[in-house]
Amino acid sequence: MIYTNPITRRTVLRGLGSTICLPMLESMGETNTTEASKRLIFLSYAWGVAKNDWFPTETGADYALPASFKHMERHRKDFSILSHLSNKNASQAHWGCTTWLTSADVTATPGKKFQNTVSVDQLAARKLGRDTRFTSLALSNAKEGKNDSGFGPGLSLSWSDAGNPIAGETSAIGLFDRLFGAGEVSPAERRYLLSKQRSVLDAVISNAKSMNHKLTSTDRQKVDEYFQSVREIEVRLDKSEEWLDKPKPKAPFDRPKAKLTTSEQIKITYDLIVAAIQTDMTRVVTYRQPTNGLFAELGFKVEGHKTTHTAKGHEPYAAALARDQKQLELVAYLIDKLKAIKEVNGSSVFDNSLIAYGGGITINHDVRDTPTMVAGHGGGGLNQGQHYRYESNETPLANLWYSMLNQVGYKTDSFMDSEGKLKGLFT
Repeated sequence: MIYTNPITRRTVLRGLGSTICLPMLESMGETNTTEASKRLIFLSYAWGVAKNDWFPTETGADYALPASFKHMERHRKDFSILSHLSNKNASQAHWGCTTWLTSADVTATPGKKFQNTVSVDQLAARKLGRDTRFTSLALSNAKEGKNDSGFGPGLSLSWSDAGNPIAGETSAIGLFDRLFGAGEVSPAERRYLLSKQRSVLDAVISNAKSMNHKLTSTDRQKVDEYFQSVREIEVRLDKSEEWLDKPKPKAPFDRPKAKLTTSEQIKITYDLIVAAIQTDMTRVVTYRQPTNGLFAELGFKVEGHKTTHTAKGHEPYAAALARDQKQLELVAYLIDKLKAIKEVNGSSVFDNSLIAYGGGITINHDVRDTPTMVAGHGGGGLNQGQHYRYESNETPLANLWYSMLNQVGYKTDSFMDSEGKLKGLFT
């Protein structure tokens, strides 16, 4: 068969859903000038932390800032460190990023070796992503060694309603192209590509339905899960069609260069997150950050796994501390950027955002007392600037996710094993 109009995979990826809208302006009329939009940003990383320099000794507002947080001093009143929160269902020590936002017991389903559940960001996106070009943005780490990634199963931090991994954009260049790089593909071409994808989906659904009566109960369950995935694709196609003809501004800066250090990759990704939020392309972002490259960049010849099995006074611990300091220096940079963006009601984007920063393990194989920091004010009603130490290592991390969902207006009675709103931080 001869194709007269070949379309490459690159064209498809760059042609769908890659244009953006103008920033929200007071003169547009649709903007509520009394209440700014709320945003959620989730940032996580592999391995653990330099525990002795990450958690404060004192509680309350007058705690001594740990060494890991030395670059966060200027934002001290705008973030809180949370101790003794745990994903009680976690069973795999180095799978922290897999269940960080799901609080799932991935081995609980009979007959399945692995089954995750929907992540909290995707629930929040149901509320916050209705009016944005991207319901949410899932970003992943630059490709690191598969045998030393420390992340566990998954393609990002995000998991769909069916518990399937959501692919994350793996580079700053790829994210830039997704947000700003569709200029060479005309609206007519994008409409054609969307119609072809719908045709393929319709054919697949028809074929699957026709054989459904021949399937065993086990196979029927697999098909049902498949249909859930198909429905999620349909939702994304609907979103692409909705924004097909919407105007888009120019990129705020040049396309990133091809070769970046790990810290440059993180910093430019933060710039792109800020650009996406400032132009209201999305209000929900997850970012599974690169980790291993920071060690070499900071002058250490260690690999990530060794930093989780070490103690203070040894080189792997010093490497872990230097990495933690660099990561939080970059988080401080992100906060600076968000504080600089003013809403139409006079507040800043940071005032109306919540940033969750943390990981699924502490050190060794300890999945209790997971490192957790929350920055931002979420539109009001938070008691920031403190170290909160909760009752025991059995306080569910899900209490935080439940509280954040309710803070942004997604009303639910619970999230996974949550026991209620997280006391202290959320009033």
